[in-house]
Amino acid sequence: DNMEQLNPETRTSVYYGITFVLARGWIAEKSKTVEFQKSLIDNGLDFSQTNIRGNSFVLTRSGPANLTLKLESAAQQVSSIQIASQNSQGDLEMFIHEAEGVVRAYQQSWPAQQYQIIRSVAKIQHLYSSHDHAFKYLWEQRLGQSPKDFESLGKRPVAGGGIRLILPPYADQGKDPNSIEIRIESFMQEPRKILVETTSVWPKPVVIKGGDNFNCAEILRTVQEYATDQVWTFLTQEKL
Repeated sequence: DNMEQLNPETRTSVYYGITFVLARGWIAEKSKTVEFQKSLIDNGLDFSQTNIRGNSFVLTRSGPANLTLKLESAAQQVSSIQIASQNSQGDLEMFIHEAEGVVRAYQQSWPAQQYQIIRSVAKIQHLYSSHDHAFKYLWEQRLGQSPKDFESLGKRPVAGGGIRLILPPYADQGKDPNSIEIRIESFMQEPRKILVETTSVWPKPVVIKGGDNFNCAEILRTVQEYATDQVWTFLTQEKL
């Protein structure tokens, strides 16, 4: 039974990320970035390191609840806010709370009557423990393939591998369309673990009134629910 092989209770979250691409210019001016750091502190966010590189401003906070924040201008009238946490001890709700704080601080430092978000992207990575080698599980249990298939590759052992799925933009009842990319692969550092990465992109521009949140909570919870429900079901369903 595949549920025996993979236990949902072993799930750990190893990455949370959200990016907003905005239709507005942005310049890494020293005076403004200092003001932004003060706004972040007012919103309960303190970063230990800052770095201005060309057209980007990167702030990092290390420690158990790490956080990386990057403001960047990619083109003349396009800029982005990228917020990410890798291998953090915090949970999704903590990440949402902090992402909302970043957006508030951004709006306080660069106020506007409205913000046009060209694209929103969220990525979440989960790790699951497998009783066996994770790729063996994926190949033989989930895909129903034979280990003999690899003999044609020169009788070499296969250390790992995975599945990548691209789902084009699709609109769920009354919601904005979003595309989804799913990567399921054996985790190279620990062969008994499976890494499941779910990334979702909302490509339809939306206008947010100044002072309103950028839908951080809704976007991240949507990806989390999809990853732990539909993607989990896909990963564990029996091959008939």
